[in-house]
Amino acid sequence: MTRSFVTSVRGTSFILIALASVACAPTEEEGSAAATQAAVIAADPVPCAAWADTVVANTSSVSIGAATRVDSYRSSQGAYGGSNVGSAAIIQAATTITNNGGVIRGTQKPRSPAGFAVVPVPAGATNLPLGASSPGSLNISSAAQSITLAPGNYVATNVNVSAPGSITVSPPGPVRIWVTGSLNLGGNVNLNGVPKNLAFLATGSGWVNLNSGGAFYGLIYAPKSGVAVNEPVFGTVIGSSVTLNSGGAVHFDDSSSCTATNPPQLDQSFTNPGGLDDGLYGKPVLMGQSYTAGISGNLQGVSLDVTARDVNLVARIQIEAIGSNGLPTNVVLGEARAAKGGDLSLNTVIPFSTPIPQVAGQKYAIIVDYPEAPPFVDGIQNTASWNGAGENAYAAGTLLSSFDNGANWKSYESDGFDVHFQTYVTPN
Repeated sequence: MTRSFVTSVRGTSFILIALASVACAPTEEEGSAAATQAAVIAADPVPCAAWADTVVANTSSVSIGAATRVDSYRSSQGAYGGSNVGSAAIIQAATTITNNGGVIRGTQKPRSPAGFAVVPVPAGATNLPLGASSPGSLNISSAAQSITLAPGNYVATNVNVSAPGSITVSPPGPVRIWVTGSLNLGGNVNLNGVPKNLAFLATGSGWVNLNSGGAFYGLIYAPKSGVAVNEPVFGTVIGSSVTLNSGGAVHFDDSSSCTATNPPQLDQSFTNPGGLDDGLYGKPVLMGQSYTAGISGNLQGVSLDVTARDVNLVARIQIEAIGSNGLPTNVVLGEARAAKGGDLSLNTVIPFSTPIPQVAGQKYAIIVDYPEAPPFVDGIQNTASWNGAGENAYAAGTLLSSFDNGANWKSYESDGFDVHFQTYVTPN
């Protein structure tokens, strides 16, 4: 028996493209105890998209101070400088980008939330300081305290480095350091190394400071933290907000950018049973389906089971993260728009023009509406129906609705309602 009911989806743009063939890359390598470096290379926990930009304010603003510089170079062509200075830098901010006299060679993307999420500490990460039985504070302030790290995953509670202390990566290869508390870096860190070989991943929301007295070659990935840059950085800086102070600079390494080579693979899939449909409408009604990501990587597209009543109207889709209350955060991570009106099939992938980073185990929402449909009023006929089922057939998410453009959301988890969808992800 079919049950119709209204639910809402946040306004989004859909781009519908026929799926010729979405490959399912079944394999991912194991984890050989003797091949830490190979494992890290093959399954880098850092989102691929994080290596694409120069300075990113994930949820707030970027401020560029006087006597600062943002540009690019290629580590594969040698040291920065001379002919090895380019204009491939990208500055992206969820809100504003303010330039108070710095030099910017590249592209500015204000009001563009990046949607980066905290990357959880992996099992088996080596504790810092080296030899500690549990993560502690790594404090390096002298040459004698300087350390060399081999490729692998590490975790510390706090990391504090100041000149003349240093961290060296040897042999060359990816070093990933999770910091659950404070992160303050000065001195030389991975000096003259390949930026792709070093990433600090902050899991908290305290400030991250890159202090004067040396240079940093690598990636700062702190999506919930404000980041202050006071020294030259060769690589990428990602924070909730980013401030470049006098003496700071960020030189993006073109050679460290990440190109996803794996084909998208089917991640979450709920396609049956049926017996339920939910109405899709125009403004301000939004309908969504939450899901729990099974693969860390980049969401490339989704497919939906939608039956259209008006074949001339085009659907929109947005992706949002789910907050701790189980409801959408109303921060759009990415969107797409259908190529034409009509039914949306589970055999048709709706691709996102910019891949959306997602982390396994975290919840997201697929939100759908029809912006050009007549505004919703009681009794209006639905523009389309999103088909699904009851009885909590998809236990890792639920149907969601809003009748005020996302100001208030209702969850149908207690009712056991879900609608059909599939997600396609390129693994990290």
